[in-house]
Amino acid sequence: MKRGPVVGGWRLAIGGWQLGVGSWWLVVMLASSCTGLKHATEEKPLFKGFAIKWDDTPPHEATLALQELERVVTPTPNNSILGMRPTVALHNMMKEPRKQKGLRHLLKYKIGSPPVYFHELPLDDINAALVNRMNNRGHFAASSSYSVDHRGRLASVTYTVTVREPHLIRSIIMGDSTGSGVDSVIATHERDLRTVEGAPYHLERLAEDRTMIADRIRDRGWYRLRPDDLVWITDTTVGGRQVDVHLRVKAGTSLAKRIPYTIGTVTVIGDHDEILPPRDSIMVDSMLYVSHLNMYRPHTITRGVFIKPGDNYSLRRSEATKRYLTSYGVFRNVLVNYHDDSTHHDLLHAEVRLVPQNRFSLFSELNAVSKSNNFAGPGLKVGFRDRDLFRGAEQLTVDLNGRFETQIAGEGTGTNAYELGAKAGLQVPRMLLLPFLRTTRTSVPFTHFALGYGLFRRIGLFGLESASAGMSYTWREDRRTWHDLQLLEVSYNNLYYASEEFDLFLDENPAIRRSFEEQFIIGFGYSYTRSSKQRDTQRNWLVYTVGGDEGGNIASLISRGIEGPRPEEGYSIFGERYSQYVRLRPEIRLYQKVGTRGSMVAARVLAHGAFAYGNSTTVPYVKQFFAGGTNSLRGFRARSVGPGSYVSDATNNLLIDQVGDLKFEANLEYRFTMSGIFKAALFADAGNVWLINDDPQRPGGQFNRDEVIDELAVDAGFGLRIDPEVIVVRLDLAFPLRRPDLPAGDRWVFDDLDTRWNRNFILNIAIGYPF
Repeated sequence: MKRGPVVGGWRLAIGGWQLGVGSWWLVVMLASSCTGLKHATEEKPLFKGFAIKWDDTPPHEATLALQELERVVTPTPNNSILGMRPTVALHNMMKEPRKQKGLRHLLKYKIGSPPVYFHELPLDDINAALVNRMNNRGHFAASSSYSVDHRGRLASVTYTVTVREPHLIRSIIMGDSTGSGVDSVIATHERDLRTVEGAPYHLERLAEDRTMIADRIRDRGWYRLRPDDLVWITDTTVGGRQVDVHLRVKAGTSLAKRIPYTIGTVTVIGDHDEILPPRDSIMVDSMLYVSHLNMYRPHTITRGVFIKPGDNYSLRRSEATKRYLTSYGVFRNVLVNYHDDSTHHDLLHAEVRLVPQNRFSLFSELNAVSKSNNFAGPGLKVGFRDRDLFRGAEQLTVDLNGRFETQIAGEGTGTNAYELGAKAGLQVPRMLLLPFLRTTRTSVPFTHFALGYGLFRRIGLFGLESASAGMSYTWREDRRTWHDLQLLEVSYNNLYYASEEFDLFLDENPAIRRSFEEQFIIGFGYSYTRSSKQRDTQRNWLVYTVGGDEGGNIASLISRGIEGPRPEEGYSIFGERYSQYVRLRPEIRLYQKVGTRGSMVAARVLAHGAFAYGNSTTVPYVKQFFAGGTNSLRGFRARSVGPGSYVSDATNNLLIDQVGDLKFEANLEYRFTMSGIFKAALFADAGNVWLINDDPQRPGGQFNRDEVIDELAVDAGFGLRIDPEVIVVRLDLAFPLRRPDLPAGDRWVFDDLDTRWNRNFILNIAIGYPF
């Protein structure tokens, strides 16, 4: 990369535009318009921010207490980025819309955000609320004061909270062990409490314990009991900064809430229709199964109903029934209702009602895609779905897809490519052949069958065709553990066309040619994923995945038994040599909530490896690893990094030789909300791929542990995400900071940005978060 000369003072290069000293006024004017201060004055300042500090740090859970206090301050100040408030500026720029819909309303109130002025802050009410929160944490003599920092058109406030030693819980009494009914049941749950003797008094934690105890009592039959029917009696008169607490049934609670209920009859309506009357009914496993449309075999539905006649009512079994049946993915609604018996006051009759989606549906997707490898173009997918193929809630999906792309930037601009494909998939909601595997009661295990054919053609260069078939399983062992087993994978990839230029390229790179030739794969794979997240309110959690797959090992054992020692040309099936390899794919992700406005730090580290042996000398091309792209190093085009410090010949523009056997990658994101559904992120990525064996045609590509750090590619960028909680549309704009293909010692490129903007920045458009 050339370093541009500096003439006549400092110059700033942004995306290909160079700004001289005289142009700085334009930058200043644009920046000032984004501060959001258009309507702010010294008499009506914008709320810049707040701080809460301790006069003396509490001895218990000071960090958690501070986070709770920060949530009290409302309204919250507008989000800002380096002093800029673009969403406020947008709101100020737009005229008031005549209707609460349309583009102007979207820009002003959905993307933009109204400015928050300091006078809108109820300072005294917030002060009292801070004291109240500390009282709830046992600091009964807490106090708070505030000071205002007024600077021009901005103002901020600092609250100072003073606390004394908290009151500690001296004793906990649960119900009445000598009594009967609900009080005696409460007494059996003392070990389930999060609150323990000797801990500081904490009203919120006591409320959480009350809800948990009420739910567990409801699991034992007390259908009408609710958390509000239980009450903590608190005695603060015992002295010595101590308090006694007693959980009991609230006085005046009705008899109907004090007695347990038994299930009488269970009726399951498997395919409810509002117009058609029931067509059939049958007793299945002591349940009455009613059918309106005769869509499903009764046992398909009843195996997900965990409510049985004669059992005590159970909240947990009711929720498990709803979650299990919902996870089939074929119902619009799943309802579990209970009705009183007309003669027995402690008897309930259960009804499970399922409203199915339409069995048959057609779907189509017309899209325009811009890829990080500078290819863009339209695509079309059309398909058919049957949600009940064999009356067992099986889902058959068949789709056809096509795409045309042209390269819009970089070397080879104007290169065209197209892709055609057909896929068929069958999803069966049970574990065929492997019914003994342990699965959670709240989620359906699935068996998947897949069949596909695809054709990819880079016009004037090469053409690939592929055919695949597979059988796999996905299931959850519990709410935090997922399994994915690829029991069988068979694929065949064929380089059916190669131009003279591409053929010459392969002749000069024999290792890459072998990776294209040995593409008959027979194997299996498995991945294990576990999350440490136990509840939705948890502020930090870890997710790790250990995955692996292999090809050719079982086939090699069979071939050795039939043919004897491996011939020089290798074992083959149907005249085609098959690949033999193993891949390992461990990955770990960390999520940490920050502050009180939904911000989060997310990080990912992965280290993947692929090893060829036996029947193969190289890993198939489709199983090798690459770096760059929308979910990888976002400041680099897909397949444009590595291996190692290898410098690819840019004139061929193939991006085929930049793959490797080993991959390391680390990603870091700070995610925050801008306004409503519009979220943003600041991110950085680092990583590369390497070869296990030296390839003379790719010098610098072999893995050397002493040079790994020096060969990492690094990028950074800013992302905009539209997240309506249904689907996330992500736009990440990134630029490289470090390039391993440059000479050692000159790989940081802060001041080497190319004068053409499309060489500096990569725009990644994708669906979903990168990790």
